[in-house]
Amino acid sequence: MTSVYIVAVRAIIATGMLFASSSSANVVQHDPPSDVSIQLQGEIELQRLVDLAAKRLNLTIEYDAAVLKGKATLRLTDSLTDEQLWELTNRVLGLRGFTTVRLPRDDGENILSVVRLADAPGLTATSRQGELSDHAGFVAVVHRVEHLSSKDAVDSLKPVLSKSGGTVTALGESDLILIADLRPRVEEALTLLAELDQPGHGTVVERIETRHLPASRLAAVLTSVVAARDLVEGRSVAGKVIAEVGDQAVILIAPPAEAEKWRELIARFDRLPPVETHTYAPRYFGLDEVAALIEQTIKPSNSDGEQWRLVRDELTGSIILTAGVEQHQQVQSLIDRLNSVPTEARRPVRTFQVRNRPVAQVIDVLNRLMSIGAIEEAAASASTAPSQRSPTESGSPRLVPGTGPSGTAEPTDRTRSSRERGQADVRSSTGEAESQLKLTADEATSTIIAMGEPRLLDQVQRLIAQLDVRQPQVMIEILIVSLTDSQTLDLGIELEKLEVSGDVRISLSSLFGLSSVSDGLRSVGNARGGSALVLSPGDFSVVIRALETLNDGRSLNVPRMLVNNNQQASLNSVLQQPFVSINAFDTLATTSFGGTQDAGTVVTVKPQIARGDHLILDYSVTLSAFVGESTDPSLPPPRQENRLQSVATIPDGYVVALGGIEVTNHSKGVSQVPGLGGLPIIGELFKNRSRTESRNRFYIFIRPSVLRRLDFEDLRYLSEAPMAASSIEDGWPEVEPQVIR
Repeated sequence: MTSVYIVAVRAIIATGMLFASSSSANVVQHDPPSDVSIQLQGEIELQRLVDLAAKRLNLTIEYDAAVLKGKATLRLTDSLTDEQLWELTNRVLGLRGFTTVRLPRDDGENILSVVRLADAPGLTATSRQGELSDHAGFVAVVHRVEHLSSKDAVDSLKPVLSKSGGTVTALGESDLILIADLRPRVEEALTLLAELDQPGHGTVVERIETRHLPASRLAAVLTSVVAARDLVEGRSVAGKVIAEVGDQAVILIAPPAEAEKWRELIARFDRLPPVETHTYAPRYFGLDEVAALIEQTIKPSNSDGEQWRLVRDELTGSIILTAGVEQHQQVQSLIDRLNSVPTEARRPVRTFQVRNRPVAQVIDVLNRLMSIGAIEEAAASASTAPSQRSPTESGSPRLVPGTGPSGTAEPTDRTRSSRERGQADVRSSTGEAESQLKLTADEATSTIIAMGEPRLLDQVQRLIAQLDVRQPQVMIEILIVSLTDSQTLDLGIELEKLEVSGDVRISLSSLFGLSSVSDGLRSVGNARGGSALVLSPGDFSVVIRALETLNDGRSLNVPRMLVNNNQQASLNSVLQQPFVSINAFDTLATTSFGGTQDAGTVVTVKPQIARGDHLILDYSVTLSAFVGESTDPSLPPPRQENRLQSVATIPDGYVVALGGIEVTNHSKGVSQVPGLGGLPIIGELFKNRSRTESRNRFYIFIRPSVLRRLDFEDLRYLSEAPMAASSIEDGWPEVEPQVIR
């Protein structure tokens, strides 16, 4: 019975050697070189390789030239036989994802086709057992099992077949199974099945998943252990453990009497080696640099997440390492070597790129932190973190060397002396830490150049990462509205009576400036409003004038400003009105430029983004305008100014109304002749009436919008409407459909 297992194992090992050798294209033959061998030297197209092989073996091969693409590089030292050439061709096709199959044909013609390896199981013709004499690289054979059940046979052959195209299927409830794969795999599966399908074998074939170790590593360990035990005990244990292709499970092949022993061995050795967790605090060099050096020089290549775990604790400036005892000794030796480096060798130069803020502001903050000792204090506190040691958590508590009864770490003499030395070194260097770190700025490239100990440079790097943060922008739209409503009414009557008696002239008049005298005659000229004049020259005149003025004014200012967070933006739209200055002397008066009077819109805004996208807005809005004509050329015209200044919290995207300054004026005036104007009814002829009503309103509407998109799509969206209104193109190319013929 033992010979059956040995044959099966040998078949599997031979298969592994066959596929291992498939990576080489060197075939050793002592025959003289042929023309085909010469043509196969160097790089060759797959189509060319198939054509040469078909010509050499006198085969009929069909393929789709549009599908069969690729090249292969061959280095042949000797000539190949026909079988070696065909084996080489199928091997190269298999490595490129192709294979040769014999399609089922009714005319019996033996034609091979080159197809994709994934499509081969559904295209190849099925052969009976023992009929594998044709040249197809991918074959499907129907085999009848005699002693095993079809299900056990299928389960036993699955690990042997390839994962890409190999299949094994039981045909219904019969004892027939269908095996389809590359020819070497099928031959290997049939050899293994012949050894397993024996009467009364009682063999256990079991798949056992590994929990901790890789399947190949566990199989190698078990093989070595069993071989050593067989040598000591003088007897051999029947059975074999094989690693599955995916390295996730092992396949146990053993008699029922030995299967339980193999299971116990698998469970015993499928465990992780003991690990410990230590904490290391580099005193002089950077945390990331030391951690990278440990992983490059000490980390095992086959380590997994439970055997090796390195954590960079930036809060305490320490490295937390979970590893084996041997690795911890190597790490401690590395840390001691780094701590013994001379001071002059621990002052590297680093550059830090500042991308989102002015480099002068960042270096100013760093200099202030250095002046109060914050940077070296943080680095010193991180470098004095105590080294802690704790056993790996497992199913049951255990004590490790160097721990007390409670499982807590007890520092050894070596650990204690190293820690005390570290604290002494930090205390001695704290006084000169400020001079050990030097910073300078290159504003042309927005770069900070720092020189100092790596532990201080790490603190600078973390501070720059926190300070150099891109601030969102705020689009602020302000609508300033000024409304003016006014109404005036003027109504007056002028009377004048002239009486001439000899040389005596008598003039009685009631005048309010509604008319004027030109060439001795009373006239209203180009007076505004409704006028009526009754004139008897040299006798009397009556002037009636009525004027009503209605004014409805509206002034809009809509400035938009884009400003970074915590930055101030200003907008000035001012009209300057000049006026003159008159200098009078005893004999001479000169006129010169006296200055200007400003009127317009002045806006100052400083936003601060708070939590929840609320904005703390510090704003000042001033709106001024000239309201009349100057009474004298040397004086500026009258000016009205409305100003609003405050600090408010405004929601993002909302419109808030501010201001609301409203000024209302009512005035009523009467000019009359004393005595006569007070008479009822008749007194209206001796009066001049005026009535004025005005209403001025001032409003401010503010809408802030926070722009957070890194690709500035929100800014582009807000700018599209003003650009379209101004007939300005955004510069993006227009994509138009093209007709493809």
